Order: sequence, then structure tokens, then C-alpha cells
Amino acid sequence: MTTRHLLIALVLAASAFPATSTSAQGSETRGHGPASTGGFSHVFSRRAHQPQNVQLSFHFGLLQPALLRGLNAAVDVRWKRLIVTASHGAGLRLPDSTLTSAERDAGMQVSMPWSTGFGIGLTLVDELYALVDFKVHDVQVRHDQGAFDYRTVTLGLELGYRLFLWRGLHIAPVIRFWPNVYSSLGSDGVALGSQGVVHEPIRQGLGGFFANVLVGWAFGVD
Repeated sequence: MTTRHLLIALVLAASAFPATSTSAQGSETRGHGPASTGGFSHVFSRRAHQPQNVQLSFHFGLLQPALLRGLNAAVDVRWKRLIVTASHGAGLRLPDSTLTSAERDAGMQVSMPWSTGFGIGLTLVDELYALVDFKVHDVQVRHDQGAFDYRTVTLGLELGYRLFLWRGLHIAPVIRFWPNVYSSLGSDGVALGSQGVVHEPIRQGLGGFFANVLVGWAFGVD
């Protein structure tokens, strides 16, 4: 499936639901998200919330510092149903538990000094959204007999839901499928010295699937 096909699928999915602005569905009485004046700031709706002016949202993932010893931050630009996002990760390291026993015996350590990319998508229902994500990952491998670097490119989908807690403060559980579409290492991998251990290009999460929880702040731009 090409990027064009993914974008067409997003547009068709979004068009199946009637839209509403953040001022509709009774939200004008207390506001939704950044428009709220205080208290719990989410107005649940069976339709898509649409900021009528440009809305910025800055957020970071909890998975990266908790499990990967690094950080990943992103900025979203939203207008009506359209979402454009850019993200950047730094200082990420794969847990040893994700390596095979042979790789651990070879003293292998895998890190991602940086991981950067962008996405484009649509709001579907309430604050449920879908994105097509493109990302480049810089990978460093260290082992007992040497070191090498390579890069992977992923192209996949993200499905998430923003829940506003207070004004622009929100959390967003997300599920992502980011399969590799390119690796400078090649499909056969590389042997680690003379030990007969072959390292294949790493994949994000479990076979490209992984979940995360985002925490962020959104605000309108007049």
C-alpha cells in the first residue's frame, strides 16, 4: 500500500462522520480543550472537534524516558480536521531484553542517537485521529569486536485519542504500526565479528507495532 492509498483511506474514513466545530454540541457554554475556562476541559462528542483557527499542540511520549532512556517530542499543527505533525527523538537505547541471547553474549548494544520525521492525518470522531507517519531512524550498534551505524526508514499509521484534562493539558494513548520500508544495512543484516551472530535491521516495537501515551499542551493561535 502506497502513501497515496493511505491518505485516500484517511479521507474516506473522515468523510463518513459529520463534522462539528468546537463551538457546537453545547461546548460553547464551557469550552472544549484550550477554549475551556477551567475544570475538566473535555467536551465529548460523536462528531469531530474542529478548531476553526490554527491550533498548536506540543507533546512528548512517556515510553521513551521510561523504557528507552531517551526523549521524543513533537509539535502538531491542527486546523479543522487537518493535522500536520513533526517529531524528533534523541538518546534512545534498546533494552537488552529486546536482544537475542546470542546478541547479548556478543556484547551488543543498540541505540538510536536520533529519530525524526513527520506525519499528516485527520480527526475522525471527537478527538480520535489517524495519521500517516514517515520517519528516519539513526541506529548505532556496538559489540565486543567493533561497531557500525546504519539507518532505517519507516512508513506507517498512528491511531490516537486526545483527552483534555484542564484547558490545553491533555493525554493521548496511541497505537502505531511503523514497518521498515528501507534500511541502509540491507535485508540480510551484518555479522558481528567472527562469532557467527547476524544483526538484522531493528524494527520498531514488536514487528512494527507499539503503543505509547503522550502528554502535552494545546493552544489556539489567533
